[in-house]
Amino acid sequence: MILDGLDDVAWQLVDHAYGPALDTPGHLRALLSEDPEVVARAIRDLDETIYEEGGFVCPAATAVLPFVVEVLPVLRADHRAALVDLVGRIAFYGDAEQVDRGWHAAWERAKPVLERYL
Repeated sequence: MILDGLDDVAWQLVDHAYGPALDTPGHLRALLSEDPEVVARAIRDLDETIYEEGGFVCPAATAVLPFVVEVLPVLRADHRAALVDLVGRIAFYGDAEQVDRGWHAAWERAKPVLERYL
């Protein structure tokens, strides 16, 4: 089932741009909404919280990546493109000074799936 394991993540211990990523599971669940506006808002919310402009890959980006990859196949093309763009912008900073220690392994697992959508 899509998003299995989402509730197994200790989100209160995972930081995003504004502190603990307690809102992140809700954003990920909203990606599966039947309402395109809800999905678009969830993408914007993820962009605002897990993307750190300026060269930092936060722990929430690492935690979110496998779930994003999992939902990509069921999204509309425009939503899928927006999520791939978000992940690509995060990956651009993969060699930055401050990168979550799990990012590189998560990126290597996700890359083959993401390349299908580029």
